[in-house]
Amino acid sequence: MSGVLRNWGLVFVGNFAGALTVALMMSIIFTYGFTVEPSLVGQKIGTIGEGRTVGYAEHGAAGMLTLFIRGVLCNWMVSTGVVGAMVSTNVTGKVVAMWMPIMLFFYMGFEHSIVNMYLFPSGLMLGGNFSIYDYMVWNEIPTVIGNLVGGLAFVGLTLYSTHIRTAPKRSAY
Repeated sequence: MSGVLRNWGLVFVGNFAGALTVALMMSIIFTYGFTVEPSLVGQKIGTIGEGRTVGYAEHGAAGMLTLFIRGVLCNWMVSTGVVGAMVSTNVTGKVVAMWMPIMLFFYMGFEHSIVNMYLFPSGLMLGGNFSIYDYMVWNEIPTVIGNLVGGLAFVGLTLYSTHIRTAPKRSAY
């Protein structure tokens, strides 16, 4: 178990570092090196960050529950896409199996912690009216927990209970 937690920690830090790097670079593009106000796209990124942090906070516990469920549903779709791509035997099948559930999570407005690692720091750099505290408490932390529950409960445990645990034992010879 400690190996899994260590790996998750390294992946989380690596994803955050990469997302922050891209957020900084894109913010430079949207503001010509922070010398002008953000472009229309940059302004929209800032307002998305506001709505998906302080917007949840305005609803208190109901906002937190909504955020958590959006995280669960998101990683259910993402994990389903990964499994679908892994079990498909040709490139077209892999693309379709991966694309459909992931497009669904984007279209439905679900919350994915890695996407948010880019979106919210970008929003802050581009003038969004929310804080790092708002981002962490009213998005990233509940989204990570929801993503873990969605991936583990709806995909991982389902696969384990139907395939891995029930697979015939192999002989040592």
